[in-house]
Amino acid sequence: MKIPKIFNINLRKINKIWIIAIIIILIIIGYYVVKSVFKSPTDGLVIEKIQKGSVLQEVSETGSIRATEDISLGFKSIGRISEINVSVGENVKKGDVLAKLDLSQTSAQLQSAKAALDSAKTEYDKLVNGLTQEDIKTYQNAVTSAKDDLQGVYNSSRNTLNNAYTKIYNSYTTVVSLQNDYFGPMDQSGIKVLNSRNDINTNMQDIKKYLDGDIDIALSRMTIALDNIYNDLKIVREQCDEGAYYSTVSAADKTTIDTQKEYINTASTSITTSQQDVNSYKIALQKAEDNLALKTANARPEDIDIYKASISQAQANVDALQSQLNDNYLASPINGKITDINMKRGQIVSPSQSVIDLLSTEPFQIKVNIYEQDIVNVKVGNSVKINLVAFQKENFTGKVLSIDPAETIVDNVVYYEVTIDFSNQPEGVRSGMTADIVIETNKKDNVLKIPKNAVSQIEGIDTVQVLKGNKIENRTIILGLEGNDYLEVVSGLKEGDQIITGKK
Repeated sequence: MKIPKIFNINLRKINKIWIIAIIIILIIIGYYVVKSVFKSPTDGLVIEKIQKGSVLQEVSETGSIRATEDISLGFKSIGRISEINVSVGENVKKGDVLAKLDLSQTSAQLQSAKAALDSAKTEYDKLVNGLTQEDIKTYQNAVTSAKDDLQGVYNSSRNTLNNAYTKIYNSYTTVVSLQNDYFGPMDQSGIKVLNSRNDINTNMQDIKKYLDGDIDIALSRMTIALDNIYNDLKIVREQCDEGAYYSTVSAADKTTIDTQKEYINTASTSITTSQQDVNSYKIALQKAEDNLALKTANARPEDIDIYKASISQAQANVDALQSQLNDNYLASPINGKITDINMKRGQIVSPSQSVIDLLSTEPFQIKVNIYEQDIVNVKVGNSVKINLVAFQKENFTGKVLSIDPAETIVDNVVYYEVTIDFSNQPEGVRSGMTADIVIETNKKDNVLKIPKNAVSQIEGIDTVQVLKGNKIENRTIILGLEGNDYLEVVSGLKEGDQIITGKK
C-alpha cells in the first residue's frame, strides 16, 4: 500500500522536531554536567574582604523619665583619698574634679607599661625594616663569643683528657708492679689480675689514639675506657684479699690500688662534666647562630602577626592602666550642687563606697533597668543615645550617672537600675515618659573587624574560613572586643584577606 505524499512530509517534520528536542535536552544536560564538574568552591558562598573600621559594643533598653534625685558618686577603684576639692553647698560644673586618689603606684605601672609598648613597637620596626648594622654586629658578636666559649671549653676538655690518660697510665703501672711482686700466672687470682692488667693496657692504647683528634669522640671513648679500667682495678683489689694474698699483699699496696680507683673515679667525673660543658656551649652557639639567622632573615607573615599581637597586648595594658589612672579622679558627670561629703582626706575608699552626693541642676533623669548579663559592660560615664517617644523627631544624648549595686527582680529576672542624666531637656518633658536608650559600653576605631557570623569554633578555638586563591582554608584567629555586629581581630588576619561569612 502506498503512503500518501503528505504523510511523508509530516513524518519528516516530526523527525526533525524530535532531533531538535533531543539536541536541546543534551545541551541542557551537558550544561549542568560541565557546571558540576567545574564548579567553583566559592559558589553559593558570601565572601567579604577584611577592612578596618569601628567595633561598637552597645546595650539597648527602655526606661522612663523621673524627677531628679541625689546621686552618690564614688571611685571605680580602691585607694587612699589624697584630695577633696569641694564643700557642701558648692555648685560644680560637668567635668570638675571633686576628689582624687593617690596616683603614685598606678602612675609607676603606667610608665612601665608604656615602656613595654615602646619596646614592642621597636622590635616590630626591626622585624619589618630589618636590623641596623650595629644591631647585626651585636648578634654577630654573640656568635663569635659563643664560638670562643666553645673553643675554650674544648681546650679545657683537652687538658682533662690528658689528665685522665695520665691517671690511666699510673693505674696500669701500679697493677704491673703489683702483679710482678705478688701474683703468679698459675692460680685463679693471678689469671684475673693478668686479664685486668691486659684490659687496662688495651683501653689505654685505644684511648691514646683519640687524644689528639676530635674532642667529642675522645670524651665519649674516654668515658667508656675509665668505666672499664675502674672495674679492672676493682677486680685486682678483690684478688688482694683472696686466700693467701690477704696476708701476702702489703697494706700499703692495697691502699695504693684503692687510691688509683679513686683517681679513676675522679677522672670519670671530670670527663662527664666536660661533656656537659661542651653540650651546653654547643647549645648556646646554636642559639646565637639561630638568633643571627632569624634577625637577618626577611620577616615572615606569621612573625609579623605575632609582633602585631604583642603591640596590641602592650597597648591594651597601657589603655587599661590609663583608664585605671583616670578612675582615680572623681569628676562631676553633670552640672549640679554638692549635698553631702561622706569621706575625708586620707581615708581608704572601696569602689562600693559613696564619697560625694550631688544634685543635678536638670529637673529630670532617666531610670532604666539593665539585664544582669549586660550590666557587666556598663560603666559610669558611658555615653548614651536617647530617644523620647513623646519627641520622635529629636535625638538626645546623655551619660550614665550611677548604677544601683542592689538588684531588682522583675518576673524572676535580675536587673540593675541605672540612672542616666541628659542635657538639653525639651520643654514639655514630663515624669513617667518613655525613653529608649542605647548605652555605648565600648568602642574601638581603626581596627580589623569581621562579622560575628564569620567565626566558628573548632575544638574551642576561634576559626574563620579564608579564601586563598581558589581554595578555602581554616585560619585560627585571636579576637578582641566583641561588638554588637562585629568582632575585633587581634591577630590571624590582615587587611584585604577574603573570608567566608555565610551562604547566599
